[in-house]
Amino acid sequence: MSERKHSRWPLLGLVIAVVATATLALTGAAQQVPGLEFISPGHWIANPEAGLVVHVDGATKKPDTQMSVPGLTPGSQVVQDGTRGYVVGENDVTIFGKSTLSVEATVPAPVKGERPVPIETAGGAYSVFRQSGQIVRLGLDPKVISAGGPVGPPVATSDGTVWVHRTDSGEICKVARGAAGIDCPVVAPPGHSGALTVSGGRVVFVDSTADTMSVVEAKGLGSAVKLGIDVPPDARIATADAAGRLAVLDPSGNRMHLVEARVDEKGALAEQRPPAATVPLPAGEYDVPAVSGESVVLLDHKSSSVRTYDVEGREKHTTSIPQEKGKPEIVRGEDARVYVDGGEGKHVVVVDKDGSLQPVPVIGAKPEAPQQPVPQAADKPADKPAVKPADRPVAPPNTGRPVPPPVRTNQPKPPPQTPPPIPVTPPGMPQNLAIAISTKQVDATVTWGAAPANGAPVTAYHISWQSEGGRSGSASVPGTTLSYVVKGIWQGTDHPFTVTVVAQNSAGPGTPATARQVPPQSIKKINLTKGSLAPACDRSDCYWMHIVMTGFEPNTWYKVDPHSTAPGYSNPGHSLTTDEQGSAVLDAFYYHGAGHTVWVTAGGVESNRLRWTE
Repeated sequence: MSERKHSRWPLLGLVIAVVATATLALTGAAQQVPGLEFISPGHWIANPEAGLVVHVDGATKKPDTQMSVPGLTPGSQVVQDGTRGYVVGENDVTIFGKSTLSVEATVPAPVKGERPVPIETAGGAYSVFRQSGQIVRLGLDPKVISAGGPVGPPVATSDGTVWVHRTDSGEICKVARGAAGIDCPVVAPPGHSGALTVSGGRVVFVDSTADTMSVVEAKGLGSAVKLGIDVPPDARIATADAAGRLAVLDPSGNRMHLVEARVDEKGALAEQRPPAATVPLPAGEYDVPAVSGESVVLLDHKSSSVRTYDVEGREKHTTSIPQEKGKPEIVRGEDARVYVDGGEGKHVVVVDKDGSLQPVPVIGAKPEAPQQPVPQAADKPADKPAVKPADRPVAPPNTGRPVPPPVRTNQPKPPPQTPPPIPVTPPGMPQNLAIAISTKQVDATVTWGAAPANGAPVTAYHISWQSEGGRSGSASVPGTTLSYVVKGIWQGTDHPFTVTVVAQNSAGPGTPATARQVPPQSIKKINLTKGSLAPACDRSDCYWMHIVMTGFEPNTWYKVDPHSTAPGYSNPGHSLTTDEQGSAVLDAFYYHGAGHTVWVTAGGVESNRLRWTE
């Protein structure tokens, strides 16, 4: 039984607005709390012909920022993290600041002669070179981590961990967020082929040899669950689920299976599942299925088209890819949207989470140079005497044809055409908004990535906050700062609070980013041990029960009752009040029954059972 001694604090909203000029990216941020980070809201694409990299907003489906990058080569990829973009070319990587729109450094390409798979995740920006097994965390000081052999398609989880499957040894390896090395704790069955995917936030190994799937656990694979389909050796498996459905492409059979792969709260795959939905496909040359929200995305190179399907296998939308040289590439951004980049970087098809498709011109067509009129050839004039100064000029004969203008030699070339500047608009959302605080801390460290500049530098970040416990405040930070410490937000009792960050440039404040921090759920626990000798007892072998309560409601009254296996034992119990942290310590209920088992209860919680000794 329990009873509050204090009234509930009023629930209030917390808002933090932040405005700052972002000219430097933080290289060392406080530990970020999983689930609170704000994802990058768009996609960067390189247009080598124009010498530009362009940011396309995934929500508005419009280019909103561009910058010049010298020496762009065809096929360059752009990968982003919270503060920087990385243009991965054939021979080098150009690093630019997303808020300053300026090149910060150019470093040699860590691996040459192989096109990488780009990954954008909370842990940073990665290039994974599958053939050589190199996993590169991009940065000013890039980290190259070797998997030791070729790997299958990589996957990433929301905590920023990148996972790969060694196709030669069967090892399943992970590179944790910020880790300097690789860990390979799990091995697939010897001789079995397969691929990794992520379902419900858990990594799953799809065994195409046994036609099963298993959750990847800490020290091995979980129970194997039948897929219910025949998976061919050349199957292409989506790297993420769509609302619990896993897309398995059978390229030789021109069909796609949608398999129920939902992972429950305990991290297990259900044994009893609905049958897979099989979708017949037009004959084509399909890429690995991708997932945007709850839609499955297929890129068909043969027909140069993109198709989307719902989780039941019904086709939703189809669109042609704008004609370009080269091969289009399908990329899944950290914002969970899919982007299909044109081979020359002149268009991108944005696939939204509802399966809708929108081709976006990355750079408008260059205006053509004005055409000079081509003069017609004039008849050769007859020889005639030179005109004396006093003579009047004789008009040319009327031939019925227009007299061409005089032809100039060495005419200046028209100036090179540059793309029209993108209009200045308010900045986008600050990215990767995160709050770092633990139950042992009273101050919260708020960090964020630079907001998209949208044509003009970000000039400031404004901050305000409010706790559901009543604490609130506001602050402003310089433009070079991408963090702020909220002092004393968890002073005394830990209450949920919310933080909102808004960037501003010369066009005004932009779209806010908001994060809410909730204290971890307390686990009520009672620990019982044998205490000190009890003077109140008239026996020399009589000791107190030492009781430690944690995780209970703060400042709350509880009744503690002792129990024993001794026949007929009874005790009226003892009352106490927890402190501000929900803890209490009690020495009570002296006892001397050696060989009996004792325990206590309070507020519906039972302690450990203790065998009493002499």
